[in-house]
Amino acid sequence: MSRLGKHNLRLKEWGLKENPFRTTPLDNPEELAQIFYGRDQVLDIAIPTLYEGRNILIRGAWGIGKTALIFNLINQLQQEVATIGEKMLVLYLSSIPGDSPNEFYRALLLGIADSLAEEDAEAREIATTLLGYSIQRTKTATEGQVKIVFLSFGRRQESPSNQVNPTDNIDAYPLLIRLLNRAETIYSRIVIAIDDFDKKDPIVVQTILESSLDLFRMGKHRGFIMTGRGFTELQEATLKVLGIFSEDIPLEPMSQDDLKHIVINYLNSVRYEQRNDTYPFTDEVIDLITKYAQGIPRQLNLICEKVLRKAASNDEKIIDKKAFNFIWQTMQQEFTHQLSPQLRHLLYVAYEAGGISENISDRTLDKLNALTFVEVLPQLKTMEEQGLVIRQEDEKGFRFSPSPLFEPKLIAEAESES
Repeated sequence: MSRLGKHNLRLKEWGLKENPFRTTPLDNPEELAQIFYGRDQVLDIAIPTLYEGRNILIRGAWGIGKTALIFNLINQLQQEVATIGEKMLVLYLSSIPGDSPNEFYRALLLGIADSLAEEDAEAREIATTLLGYSIQRTKTATEGQVKIVFLSFGRRQESPSNQVNPTDNIDAYPLLIRLLNRAETIYSRIVIAIDDFDKKDPIVVQTILESSLDLFRMGKHRGFIMTGRGFTELQEATLKVLGIFSEDIPLEPMSQDDLKHIVINYLNSVRYEQRNDTYPFTDEVIDLITKYAQGIPRQLNLICEKVLRKAASNDEKIIDKKAFNFIWQTMQQEFTHQLSPQLRHLLYVAYEAGGISENISDRTLDKLNALTFVEVLPQLKTMEEQGLVIRQEDEKGFRFSPSPLFEPKLIAEAESES
């Protein structure tokens, strides 16, 4: 039997149509709702806040589940508003390009114009003539009088159909405010979800927010929800003074029990028959995996995806501790040896120091050939995005620790230093 045939047969014998685990969130809100678990207290706060036309900042480490939360939030908001018969427009905007306020306004303007094009002549004109960005409507969902539009952005350099209309040089802000005000005459409620905002530098985010008070404060029935990461104490103080966000919600690492329920939901999403357990994983193995995930759903998915695939290819009848230990050692070896020498060295130093934080010692800086923590931070953030390090936060601040997949004993240079 071929490798693929053996792999698929084992999945079928486990009662699975496919490997359900993904390190990026599903882009279908209905499918995501089947998997989403926990965060009920956040939803209890966020849904009425957005309905009231107020703004929310969702913060947390990379992979903590901010995008999954927003998807599930706007999906539930759509259903609940539909039951009371109100007319609402919900926009989900991702990958907004640029780092200047005007680029931010242009992207929002294009998104609003595209969504209102059927109802408003000026919006239709702007949507077809605004230069600089291309826009992709990935999905539109309508329930009752509530419409959700999912949009992503790219760059383009095209000629406008009408040279008199908006071009690259326009001041987008007044046009954006005018179009939003007009949208409020069409829809009784407007919610704009801006995702991936946490990928921008906190200083860029602060600059955009400080330049946009009318946008975020003045609409009585429009609310914004954004994702963000850590801010300095000065930036925290600035945000509070601006009074933009009615709710500033940090997402904490999830409990092992919550992560276990997420595993069950993922498995049920591809099972031929629903179950209330983690088969083919034993409970003992899931306890280990949820421990290694350190409360981060993306790490959970990364580990489960790889373990399930290797177990199927190895034709394991069940993923018990014996099978898992063999697979885990293989995964650590592959993960560690695939790293560049520079990344292996940084991870080893972080492992030896018990993580890297703002309180980094001079000895650790010397090993990294750096003078300050600021020099190391950009690389740590990039590694966080790749799942190489996990950011853990407490009252003392945040610390970057190597992923449990990293095994320093497998590196010759580490052995020689120990």
